[in-house]
Amino acid sequence: MRKAYKVWTGIAAGVFVIVAISDLSGASEDRSPSSASTRAATSSSVPAVPAAAAPTTVAAPAGDAVTVTHVVDGDTFRTSDGGTVQVIGIDACEPGTYGGDEATRHARSTLEGRQVTLTREPGIELDRHGNDLRYVETPGGDFAESAVIYDHTTVYDGHGAPAAYLAELRSRDYGGQVCAAPAPGPAGTYSSDGDGNVDWPTPGDQGLPDGLLTGGYCARKWWC
Repeated sequence: MRKAYKVWTGIAAGVFVIVAISDLSGASEDRSPSSASTRAATSSSVPAVPAAAAPTTVAAPAGDAVTVTHVVDGDTFRTSDGGTVQVIGIDACEPGTYGGDEATRHARSTLEGRQVTLTREPGIELDRHGNDLRYVETPGGDFAESAVIYDHTTVYDGHGAPAAYLAELRSRDYGGQVCAAPAPGPAGTYSSDGDGNVDWPTPGDQGLPDGLLTGGYCARKWWC
């Protein structure tokens, strides 16, 4: 009887230990969620931050560097890439006129055989003759701006150049365009067109310093 009591007591103690271990294990699982569940909960509680959009930039039109191989007239020339360029924004006197020949000489001395940079006006490509319409930048600056200060070249708004650019050209276009030869005066005298533009007769400037009679302005006169 005493032996049977010990057996049953041992069995009962073993069962108690097993039950206690199971309870502790279950409580531990309830208190410690899996790491995957923890990460999921943490991720869902933090609002997503959208990625910053990459800034967009608009590239300025790139110029084409070419060499002027032949000047056709005061506002047209051919280039080393085989193109024919009409300078945007200006109109020179026609070749064969006094002013046209002067304009051609000016263009040749400024452009022929030299490298220039051609730039497109967005949306403008060709003139009515099929020539490339371009801004022309020389080492000395914008060619159109240098040409309109002379009587043989004036501003032309039929190429589609922006109003601001045309306004800048007009600010340099003193007195408009004159294509006819100046009227010769008697020897030793000068003639005036009424606007203060003095034309000395050949053979020269009569020994006067450049710009003396025009207050220092001499860019449009043949003796300068």
